[in-house]
Amino acid sequence: MKKTLLYIIAITAGFMACEPYSDIHKATEEDLKLKRDDEAIPAYLVISEEEKLYTSKEEAHTTIPGYLMDKYNANQFSDQKVMEVEYTLLTQRLSPKLYLNDGDYTLTGNEYCKEEEGWLVSEEAATAEITLEAADYSFVGYRYPNFSASDYEEGEYQGYTYDSRLVAMVSDILENHRSYDRSKVVEVIFAVYDKGEVEADTMAFEAGKIQGCAYHFLPADDVEAKVGQILNHHNQDERESSQIAVSYKVGEIGDVSTEEAFFQKGEAGAWAVIEEGDLTQEYYTLTGEDYEAFGFNYPNFSSSVPQENYLPRFLNAKYPYAQSGDNLRISYDYYGGGETKDYLVEYEFDGEVWMQLAPYAENLSSVDKFKYLHSETAWVVSLAQVIKLEKADYELTGDDKYGNFGYYDNKEGEYPEGVAVDNIIDAKINHILNMHYEDLKKDGQEVIVFYMYYDNGTNEVSRSYIYEAATEAFIKQ
Repeated sequence: MKKTLLYIIAITAGFMACEPYSDIHKATEEDLKLKRDDEAIPAYLVISEEEKLYTSKEEAHTTIPGYLMDKYNANQFSDQKVMEVEYTLLTQRLSPKLYLNDGDYTLTGNEYCKEEEGWLVSEEAATAEITLEAADYSFVGYRYPNFSASDYEEGEYQGYTYDSRLVAMVSDILENHRSYDRSKVVEVIFAVYDKGEVEADTMAFEAGKIQGCAYHFLPADDVEAKVGQILNHHNQDERESSQIAVSYKVGEIGDVSTEEAFFQKGEAGAWAVIEEGDLTQEYYTLTGEDYEAFGFNYPNFSSSVPQENYLPRFLNAKYPYAQSGDNLRISYDYYGGGETKDYLVEYEFDGEVWMQLAPYAENLSSVDKFKYLHSETAWVVSLAQVIKLEKADYELTGDDKYGNFGYYDNKEGEYPEGVAVDNIIDAKINHILNMHYEDLKKDGQEVIVFYMYYDNGTNEVSRSYIYEAATEAFIKQ
């Protein structure tokens, strides 16, 4: 009986003894997983321009930390880890004249959509057929009995924008002009004008709900503030004192007019309306004679004859005595999408040729550092300067024979001789930074120092520091 009791006690003790080991095993596994997650975080990351194109440094600094949080499982082992992120920055100057588009009005909350009975393109077999006549085209506002090739695309009809202007017009004809039988799928035959030729085309339509959206400001809106919001959205880094003409739509739905005003960027990114008399740049408007001199049949540029192929030479001939820095804005007409609009372009003489200043856009590669702070469970922009110790740095601390620090320095000791320090490596790096990198001695300046370290082999490692002006020292992070 005694022996049996002892066995039971021993077995019970064995089970109880396993529990702490089980906890340790789980903790070890969790640590290993966290370490693997940390090791998966690269030192350098490239965000391609196809994935994301940033319009300003501020946008990149604001959104990249969240991107890194979603992409990597940073944890306590990642604390103070610094990653360099390469991304594409759109450097640009806005056009001297901007026509607001649907997306601009959507940005400011000025999108007004409606859905109504109409007709949509159908993939079903048609059960009836009609051919549009002159009265049908007249009903939708066309003088000639045909549509235009550009009508297939997204466009505006009766104050609303539709995915296809042509579909919206045919829908209106069937629903409100022909009052066509909504139970049928009808094949519609219509004429289309394209590049000097009129050709027939067909589409099947079925009854349904058609949606269009209106985009414009309302009379009660603070147009100045909303236009400023749009301009800053397009380019927050547009230089101060820039002046831009903006064409915008305003009115009640169904009674909208197009207006134009000049805006100037002031302090803190605020744009304000200015009078034409306050414009600081010189302007020149192309005349009919100028277009004739280009050899054009029509007084406008187009996609086949873009302004940049003509204006630099035109300006050279018109201003033979131009001086470097001379600046001029040219007003010209451009035909596209079935209509002619006037635009502005800005040129500046560089001493040899006239260069286009605005509109201007170029994609440039930019690199910034981001640091993970476990205490905040967040990535933050790091303004750290990266230093790689060189031969002269090791010479300063007497380590030039091998060009590295060693495990024997990674402890308390004296440096220089007779001065007690908590860590010899930190003391040596402080000495180097104070003597060789004085420009980094600014309060709050982060520094990442890469150095060679010997411990059963030599490897490059790094340490992070922040300069503290009060103590005149680089404090290890």
